[in-house]
Amino acid sequence: MTKPVSQRRLAKAFVDLAASAVTDADDPTGLLQALANQGSELLDGCAVIVLYAPDERTPAQVAGTGEELMGLAHDALAWDEGPGPEARRSGRAVPDTPLDGERARRDWPRYTPRALALGYGRAAALPLHADQDTVGALVLLGRGTAPLPAELLELGQSLTDAAGWNLAQDRLLRESRALADQLGQALTSRIVIEQAKGSLAARHSISVDEAFHLLRSHARSQRRRLTEVAREVVERRLELRVK
Repeated sequence: MTKPVSQRRLAKAFVDLAASAVTDADDPTGLLQALANQGSELLDGCAVIVLYAPDERTPAQVAGTGEELMGLAHDALAWDEGPGPEARRSGRAVPDTPLDGERARRDWPRYTPRALALGYGRAAALPLHADQDTVGALVLLGRGTAPLPAELLELGQSLTDAAGWNLAQDRLLRESRALADQLGQALTSRIVIEQAKGSLAARHSISVDEAFHLLRSHARSQRRRLTEVAREVVERRLELRVK
């Protein structure tokens, strides 16, 4: 049976996960370690490993405690084997699995004997989702042969979902900032171009459309960005002449 967890302790765990910093979109170290720590404390003595592998381009990472456990986690990545990589690939939970059973020995031929040698008898993995994407997994390893309780797995998935929510919010914030930067740059470029058009129209007594044609023709002939040419005109570092 799992030990009862107070509502206050549960609330603190979820608040801590929501507040944990995502240090970088491809390296959310603080959040991964927070999930591993909260899982180790709340999940009734299970060994906990967090796997993070958002895509094929980003090096996979693991978080947890203990040299032997971390060694097993890194080897599981190298072998692409074990409950963590399986949950990451499928996007579905790997149910509580006896490591001395046929399923574990068949599907994880290198992982299973290594985990058994370290004293673990049961394994499960819970997918880590960010929006619609599966970006990792929470791996639970239990000692002995007693099945991992269903309520323990439910709590583990809830913790994992809280971390996934944090990742999704961080992704949304980064995308919003990137879009704001792009819009700001586009607005700044437009203002500079309009200033240059007005300046050229006034200097050469031509229409604004003619001034724009002059700007664009020079930029194309020199294979330069229109905004750069316009800025030099505004700052009077470039003099364009009407032919």
